[in-house]
Amino acid sequence: MSNNPYDEIFKNLAEILKEALSQNGENPRVIGCAIIAGGGGPGPEPEAHDDDGIDYEITECDRCVYITAPIPPDCEEQVSAAIEAKAVTLTIGGVQETIDLESEVDEEQSSVSCNHGVLDIVCVKTE
Repeated sequence: MSNNPYDEIFKNLAEILKEALSQNGENPRVIGCAIIAGGGGPGPEPEAHDDDGIDYEITECDRCVYITAPIPPDCEEQVSAAIEAKAVTLTIGGVQETIDLESEVDEEQSSVSCNHGVLDIVCVKTE
């Protein structure tokens, strides 16, 4: 998966957060972060899904569906996501989970990225 041009910014942000939070004596760990910008106002809270399968959060706005999942360190080489019109299938390690979407999405415009232990999927809705 390709490198995101914002990787360096997120690395710097993680270092700043570590320094600020370590002042209580313990060194915190920042595993990853995703910043999701919506369209002009408070949007819906992400829905967390952490059943027996893969842990992930899903957020939906007018134009996109965002799916974010942490990747365990021992599974970083075994990650994939298949985007279909009404579903996304995640595979992390030996675990596979299909997420049914409420809206139809355009597979060609949608994207998948995996950076710093976080799987980010942006599904662009069809008009």
